[in-house]
Amino acid sequence: MRKAVSLLTTLFLAVILSSQSVAHIGHFGEYAPAKMYDVRTFDVDCVLGNETCASQETTHFIEYFSADWCEPCELVSQELKELNRTDTTIIQHHPSPADLHFYSDSNIRLYETYGFWGVPDVVLNGEGLLVGPSQSNVLAATLDNFTREWDGFIELNMTNGTLHWEADDGHVVHVWITKNRPHEYTFVDQPLVVTNHAYANVTDEVFNTTNATNETEMPYHIYTSSMNISNLLDENVTSIVVTLETPGRIPLTRASSLSSQGYDLVDEGPNDFFPEQSKQGDESDLAIAVFGLMLAAIIPAFIMYVQTVRKQGRPVDESE
Repeated sequence: MRKAVSLLTTLFLAVILSSQSVAHIGHFGEYAPAKMYDVRTFDVDCVLGNETCASQETTHFIEYFSADWCEPCELVSQELKELNRTDTTIIQHHPSPADLHFYSDSNIRLYETYGFWGVPDVVLNGEGLLVGPSQSNVLAATLDNFTREWDGFIELNMTNGTLHWEADDGHVVHVWITKNRPHEYTFVDQPLVVTNHAYANVTDEVFNTTNATNETEMPYHIYTSSMNISNLLDENVTSIVVTLETPGRIPLTRASSLSSQGYDLVDEGPNDFFPEQSKQGDESDLAIAVFGLMLAAIIPAFIMYVQTVRKQGRPVDESE
């Protein structure tokens, strides 16, 4: 029976640990580590004029995950407006199905690329994360700590709505189109809301470039391809942002030690704002529910094991 008790204890601990991981792992499970290599933007007037337009570099790239029904998001939106930096590119995702401006690709971006559950979130340069309005208060002071050298696109331009690129890294080219979307309740203009998204593999052809001057230098690859996005372009477009990434889950560093107060689950919707304490209770309830289901699944196996042990022990008892 000692073996049975030991087995039950082991299974109990395994269930506890697995239930805790379920509460924090995200909707879509584990993904391979990914990376954002480069970010470029385009002048909208140039693109709409059907000219050949060269992409522009940016120092900082902010992805802001928000929802109109999310009360704390209003404070974060104000912080972003007051940032007022010409070296910073901002796009605003609306991943909540309960939001008037919900966009499914932003929902996928939230869950699959970053593994988040709620709003507001601010992602800095594909490396840092600020959660909730309290952490966003330090946005201006924190941003420069995540300055990085963007590298990947050798050349990126657009002609008549078709992107052409050469790159030496990454796997996927993403195009994010933003437009103005008035706030559902305050009617304040939100000019950088993501409304369209397109993506393509970074290459159709691989060129082995052999400019090595001696035997110790290795050849390198230049990837080249194109993507037509003309169907996404109209006079309402406010920005065009192109990112070069590898697929998977992009790991982030928490950019502030402040408490993440005022964090709303994306499926709560209007009039469902709960304080942080209530959401912590919801996570505990989820863990308990998962624990109960997993425990119920292993109890029959444990009973069969105990019965088998007893049967094997009976002849020994009789002989004694």
